[in-house]
Amino acid sequence: SVALGSLCDNIEVDPKTGDLWMGCHINAKKLFLFDPKDPPGSEVIRIQNILSDQPVVTQVYTDDGGVLMGSSVAAVYGGKLLIGTVFHKALCCDLK
Repeated sequence: SVALGSLCDNIEVDPKTGDLWMGCHINAKKLFLFDPKDPPGSEVIRIQNILSDQPVVTQVYTDDGGVLMGSSVAAVYGGKLLIGTVFHKALCCDLK
């Protein structure tokens, strides 16, 4: 169990590293009471070493809803991060 402070939706496992990638909702209330004038934000969290006593939690992406509303899934492949949403579109980012 790892406290994240965010409402996590789907969990993807990187088959090469075992890292967990999650599309999360920063503010669950905004997600459920959708208002296009005050959209729900997006967050992607990565957890490394989940089976250890000291898992490493990293906030990889965050947005207030201006670019991406309601992220629900995140997956990595070939140096790219793909973020899917509940509401409207997806985002592909380069990982560094």
